[in-house]
Amino acid sequence: MQSEFVIMKQQLAELFQENRDLRKAVREANRIDMIRASMIIRNTRHDILAVDRILEGELQRDVSVGDYVFIQNFGEVLNMAYSNLEMGNSLDKNLLVKAYRILAEDPEGYFRKSNPVVYAFNHVPPHRVDVEELLTDALRRVYSPEAGNNVVMKAMYVHNKLIDIYPFDEFSGEIAVFAMNYYLMHEGLMPISFPIDRQEYLDLVAACLKGTRRSEFYNFLYKTIDDKMQRTIAACSEVIE
Repeated sequence: MQSEFVIMKQQLAELFQENRDLRKAVREANRIDMIRASMIIRNTRHDILAVDRILEGELQRDVSVGDYVFIQNFGEVLNMAYSNLEMGNSLDKNLLVKAYRILAEDPEGYFRKSNPVVYAFNHVPPHRVDVEELLTDALRRVYSPEAGNNVVMKAMYVHNKLIDIYPFDEFSGEIAVFAMNYYLMHEGLMPISFPIDRQEYLDLVAACLKGTRRSEFYNFLYKTIDDKMQRTIAACSEVIE
């Protein structure tokens, strides 16, 4: 992990220890950010959606019924995620399958049975029979000693590899964003809301899948995570003072 993130991680831990209510408040803010992040796949207004009010039952213009259902179900995904984080569970295929089953409202749901073309990313994923093996191998690589300690690089790898594999018949993109944020939280960092235009995001990820613009995506993620950490520390410090 980069030294500046190690320092910020320690600062947050000390702030949470000094005021235990802060942890709950930050968790709620992170829930909103994580829902907004995964909404980038679905809604061009993802970054300004009043997710908190939607969760309270408020109806809003330009939000489809499907998006309302997704937001409610994603809240359940996050409940499951936080339970796993509290137990120290790392990111694995079983957690992703659980997320898919909640979003798809299918308790028996599993990896995709089709071979789609993902037009949003101009991408043809690997054959369906290879999905489970590829996903298992990708997540194993993330936690292997050979992968090094660059958390941002590995978070980007998680996201891009899940888009590449596209493991489920639906919600694969949303789950890729969720998986990236879960990994960041597992490593003690803050999840992000993906403050980027939807089409810019789609174009950037599509380029990464073809082997270009990866440094651009990495720099975007690094800056966004750094900003989120600094803003969280500043807000928590202000509360304590």
